[in-house]
Amino acid sequence: MKKSLFPRLALMAVVVALVSACSQKKQEYTDVIPANAHTVVSINLKSLADKAGLNDKENKEVQEKLTNALKSGMNAATFQQMEMIMKDPKKSGIDVSEPLYIFTTETFPTTIVAKVSSEDDLHALLETLEKEKVCQPLANGDGFQFTQMGNQVLIVYTPSVLMLTNYSGTTQLEKIKENIPALLKQTNENSIVSTTIFKKMQKMGGDISTMFSPASLLGPYANMIKASDMPYNIDLKDMKMLGSLSFDKGKVSMKYESFTENPELQALFDKQKKATCPIENTFLKYFPKSTLMYLSMGINGEEFYNMLLENEQFQKNFSIAKANEVKELFGTFQKDIAMGLINFTMNNAPTFLMYASVKSAAPVQLLYEKKSELGLKRGDDILKLGENEYVYKSKELNLFFGVRNNSLYATNDEMLYKSIDKAVNPSIKDTEFASNIKGKNSAFVINAEAILALPIVKMLSEYGGTQYATAFALVDKIAYVEAVGDPNNNADMVIQLKDKNVNALKQIVNFIKEFAGI
Repeated sequence: MKKSLFPRLALMAVVVALVSACSQKKQEYTDVIPANAHTVVSINLKSLADKAGLNDKENKEVQEKLTNALKSGMNAATFQQMEMIMKDPKKSGIDVSEPLYIFTTETFPTTIVAKVSSEDDLHALLETLEKEKVCQPLANGDGFQFTQMGNQVLIVYTPSVLMLTNYSGTTQLEKIKENIPALLKQTNENSIVSTTIFKKMQKMGGDISTMFSPASLLGPYANMIKASDMPYNIDLKDMKMLGSLSFDKGKVSMKYESFTENPELQALFDKQKKATCPIENTFLKYFPKSTLMYLSMGINGEEFYNMLLENEQFQKNFSIAKANEVKELFGTFQKDIAMGLINFTMNNAPTFLMYASVKSAAPVQLLYEKKSELGLKRGDDILKLGENEYVYKSKELNLFFGVRNNSLYATNDEMLYKSIDKAVNPSIKDTEFASNIKGKNSAFVINAEAILALPIVKMLSEYGGTQYATAFALVDKIAYVEAVGDPNNNADMVIQLKDKNVNALKQIVNFIKEFAGI
């Protein structure tokens, strides 16, 4: 008896279907972010909650207060659901263990994207919000369900993704609804996820990460800048920036990177790299440990001059007759340049000190020789104090400058002038942040402890009222703020707190609780 082929064909069809289903890539919630998004922000809510200590025992009382506050004005069923979500955020239907994303494009308004863990739980939450008149009744769209909140936010969701889009007016709302299906049908290959810059942003880590274009921040001004003969004919749309923010034990860390796929812009970055060099910390010993602010960088004067020669604005204002003179002037500067704000009072101008490594005394000699061409005010003058030592005298200040031992110096304080080229003790060399400066191409430090020790700051904190007292109490938790840059246009910034054992975010939360009396 001949066997029927139907069971075999049916079995084969089932196997093929299963194999096909397994081979298809599962759509990720991040696939809805368009590849042309000029701004994307990633927020790790779980990490932030853990670091803030929201689940710690000492915050249970705060949670109870918030729960009781919600209870007021809610019916019993609504409160029960909200209480359940507060105890277990997963009950909202949103996967809080996955990052939250915010994106914006030139044509699509700001949108929040979250991963859906349970469509049923999310549906129940939105129905509850509808009963509380927070949002409108749920409706069906083309492959999605949606509702509106306050005639300002469109809420769209599918079994895998939740989108909250800000809109203004009915026309924009309808346009967004038309564009939503295309976003939902995007795959990994044609979304932002497949781009190099998004992958770099993900690798940066951080509790909060971002990628953005300077052109997007400037808006219509970006075209104006381009039209106004911007140096090197840079189009800001070709430049992207990456950043991350992390809350760690005793410090807040921020990272910044520049990114471009434009060969001309990358060539400019390479030239900028040649114009700088690693800091050797040559002058740290001359700055007191109590220096309020400190700025340092390494410079290659000759390469810096060569880079300027390619700048159209510089060329327009450049005198060919003085080419050799200007080249020699720039070429004199090599390696470290350092500047510090030493003191600040109500009676006098802030006291500063500057040093720079130079090959010769040509810069100060030239300044003195050309003083008649500087357009000095009546009564102002530059006087020679000694070999390669001068002072600019005016009604407002005396500026001492000169060159000693291949070090150019400048200061507006006579006592500092008399101590030029003499090491001080203790100096910035003895600070914690000094070791982070060496080897970097640029560095900037704000010494919070030294600033708070100023008599004027103490006076404001004591007699300036509650506002100044609160600000003083907050800043008093900071030891210093430091930003350093490397040759690749990358920068790191650290807000170092005095308490190094407790996470910085938890310290911030505790301060807010204390300030609010919670």
